[in-house]
Amino acid sequence: MSESEEPLLSPEELSAIEDMVADGKFGSETFGYNPEAEVISIARNEENLGASSVAIAQINERFHRFFRTRLLQDLDYNARLSVAEPKLQLYSDYIHNVVSPSSVNVVEMTPLKGEALFVIHPQVVYSCLDNWYGGQLRPLDVGEERGFTPNENAVIDTLCGLIFKSMTDAWAPYCDVNITQMSRDINPLFANIAADEESVVVNRFELRLPDDSVSAYIDAIYTYQSLNLQRDLLRSRMQTHDADQNWANRLSRSLSDVDFKVFVSGGVLDISVDELSNLSVGDTLAFDPPEKAEIKVNDFPLFSADIGISGNKVAVKLEETILRGEN
Repeated sequence: MSESEEPLLSPEELSAIEDMVADGKFGSETFGYNPEAEVISIARNEENLGASSVAIAQINERFHRFFRTRLLQDLDYNARLSVAEPKLQLYSDYIHNVVSPSSVNVVEMTPLKGEALFVIHPQVVYSCLDNWYGGQLRPLDVGEERGFTPNENAVIDTLCGLIFKSMTDAWAPYCDVNITQMSRDINPLFANIAADEESVVVNRFELRLPDDSVSAYIDAIYTYQSLNLQRDLLRSRMQTHDADQNWANRLSRSLSDVDFKVFVSGGVLDISVDELSNLSVGDTLAFDPPEKAEIKVNDFPLFSADIGISGNKVAVKLEETILRGEN
């Protein structure tokens, strides 16, 4: 310390500190010693869906709408199905909590890399089967060793077809996906679409049954890596805008083919019932026509016009619109 610098503590303050240390008045715990710290690896990429979660949520909403409609049409089942929220978790944490027997379907969803998983809870299968045969929606307790019956497998085949079609339509605004089933099993441990420590995106569509204590759901599982490779596509709204514009163009072309009835009113004549009843063929009714004729489309007034002749035909010339708020 240079001579120009003043000490931080005066001799009196240093003496007071020495006395406190000697008397043991300082606490036994040292401030800032051994604090809790979180271990952070700078070489590891933090996994989160980010902006892609918005796209996945929209895909889930579209799937929910398409699947419910097809379920009603094909299985006559108006299911109370909730929209899934994408959730990121380790594959081991998910797969070890799937009950058995479940319909565990491993699929390829090109252009997504790797494999995806569609899991149908057994209560969904039982409910669809009961509803199809006119029974009540009730839970059915079965053991893990019990497989699915032929009738239940037929329902699963139908459900998988509806799920694949609905998911293809749900992804359509972003990309054209092609779903190919690779395998099906009732034991979730036989489905290895990712390593235990890899992250997956879980989308759970819960089926509400009369008994609220019973859980029933359909899960769509994507590996985080497959979605991460498509993050630019999921974050881009270009294809959605193109789809919306194509829809608008088709709607415009369809509207141009709609027929309307146009009525030109050259005036209104007030007449009593007595005068009307005494009219006969050849009578002449005199009235003062308005300055402008009124043109109605499907009984809705749109324009005022002048009545005249064009060539050898009677014609009207549009002068101005009479819609409110228009000039």
